[in-house]
Amino acid sequence: MKAIKGKVLSFRSAKAVLYVGIFLLAACTGKADRQADISSIELDLPLERLDRALFHAPSDSMASASLRAYAEYGEFYRLYIEDILQGAPLGDPRLPIILSRFTLDPDWRSVQQAIDSVLGDMEPEQRRFEDAFKRLKLLFPDSLVPRIIVFNSGFNYGVTPTDSVLGIGAEWFIGSDHPVVGYLAPEAFPQYVKDRMMPPMLVPSAIKGWLLIHYTRDVQGADVLTNLVEVGKAMALLDALLPDTEARYKFAFSQEQLEWCEANELAIWKSIVERLFSKNAADVGRLMNDGPFTNGLPRESPGHLGEWIGYRMVKAYLKANPDVSFQQLFALDDAKTVLKNYKPN
Repeated sequence: MKAIKGKVLSFRSAKAVLYVGIFLLAACTGKADRQADISSIELDLPLERLDRALFHAPSDSMASASLRAYAEYGEFYRLYIEDILQGAPLGDPRLPIILSRFTLDPDWRSVQQAIDSVLGDMEPEQRRFEDAFKRLKLLFPDSLVPRIIVFNSGFNYGVTPTDSVLGIGAEWFIGSDHPVVGYLAPEAFPQYVKDRMMPPMLVPSAIKGWLLIHYTRDVQGADVLTNLVEVGKAMALLDALLPDTEARYKFAFSQEQLEWCEANELAIWKSIVERLFSKNAADVGRLMNDGPFTNGLPRESPGHLGEWIGYRMVKAYLKANPDVSFQQLFALDDAKTVLKNYKPN
């Protein structure tokens, strides 16, 4: 098996415009709304397997399989074919040949076999998604529950949220020690990216992607503090939706990186406080962008450190204001209000 080269991107939004459903409801208040009892909520949320629809189709009927997939998945299938795989236009007569080459290629078949072997029918993941979206429905009654479509992206994209679909590239979660991952070209897939390719990362990564697209404001051009608080809101909500998931998987940190953050919170704060109101893209990117570590901090630090600091700020605010609901939190647009309650340890 030759080295696999793909896009470094593991997250993709099919829309540039974000939208948020965060209207204040009198019936939704405070601490009780954060401790969601989902026993009374009914939700059937199947994981739809586009990967199997294509890779398990007879090789001599790819044209029919493609037509069935379009009938089943609609415009998301077009997105998958044209943007995620970057194959051919959906109506191109060459498409069945291109799909056959993809699904019959020994390398990509081995990737699909890894998905089938490691993740199987994904029943545990389905239950976690159902519980998480039940909690979201309780906290935001008007929220949309997306279709969840699992695909093989050829290591192009791991999470693809659209208006109504949460797409998941399953091959990104087959295990960091899987032989297939070992073949990923290091110049495209650095080790810190490979280290996250674990099955427990699948559900929190996908839901985080959904929340960042559908529940956060567009804060492009805003200062560091606003960016920290906005992502911190999403991380606090993710924490509420997945209360039994280890924090390291929600933040996409190693356990050592998480422990380093907890032991060095004050030092982290001191390193950013003077630039808190900077709108300089480099200052924002230093904390929000991914990487093996955060520039200006020891190499033991994680990348995208802003998620953790923002989360700590928001959790402090919620603790100090127990009557604030998540809907009220997400409607809050003054980051300084959140900052007032934060005291780093």
